[in-house]
Amino acid sequence: MQADVIQLYKSSLCTVHDFLCRCTECTVSKTEWQETFSIAYVRKGNFEFKVFRNDLDAHHGLFLVCKPGYEHRVGHVHDLPDECTIFSLPAENLESFKGQTNEFSWFFNNPDIQSVLIKATPQTEYLHHIIFCELAKSRHDALLIEQLVTNLLLMVVSTGDPQVHPVLSYKQKKFYLPIIESVKYYINDHFTDDISLTELAGIGHLSPFHFSRLFKQLTGVTPYTYLLRVRLTQATLQIRNTHLPITDIAFSCGFNSLEHFSASYKNIYGKAPSQLRV
Repeated sequence: MQADVIQLYKSSLCTVHDFLCRCTECTVSKTEWQETFSIAYVRKGNFEFKVFRNDLDAHHGLFLVCKPGYEHRVGHVHDLPDECTIFSLPAENLESFKGQTNEFSWFFNNPDIQSVLIKATPQTEYLHHIIFCELAKSRHDALLIEQLVTNLLLMVVSTGDPQVHPVLSYKQKKFYLPIIESVKYYINDHFTDDISLTELAGIGHLSPFHFSRLFKQLTGVTPYTYLLRVRLTQATLQIRNTHLPITDIAFSCGFNSLEHFSASYKNIYGKAPSQLRV
């Protein structure tokens, strides 16, 4: 398998790599050794991750979680190259990480499970988006990067058992997932705007009705719910890490009233935004 693997960040806490497939034909890689615990977000494309007798169908919208110390192979599903962001923890940090993830003990304590796919959520995809954009800058704020990475990895595994994700057809993965990728990226980059369904559908040259149905099929949520949860995730980061008034945070994250923000926040998280600062 031909690929560019670019180190984006490295510290005693974690390493982040950008994996860019460069294969020109569908092949299966040679056996590779998984040296560290890693969580990879599939930004683009689709591939089969082969561990022992398990073939995991990895594609955009999923996180691939891998234990260290196992062999695997990777096979192409179609001619669209895959791109992944790979977060790796050194061995000295893995035990500490396990101690924070009781919901994921079924994975760590079962020697018959080496890798698993976890469905991404709007929250985890937005956190990944922030991290990836920060790492594209010429200078990094190490504390910010490591705090965001820690939040992301813990959030990915906090779901407990892997969420059931829909089995996608070849046509959906090759032709429709790239459209959804582009729409998600647009939402993550423009969530403060007053985004319309027609605007999002236009990115994929689809009718609003077709797009809305397709987005729900492939993500499990409506476009509005995805946008709302991105806004709430950004608001949570600001509430926890700044001293800005709650009202200012609400408007800066795209909400048009404090009442709407507070009601949405309590509906999703079960408590008022102000309680994060108590």
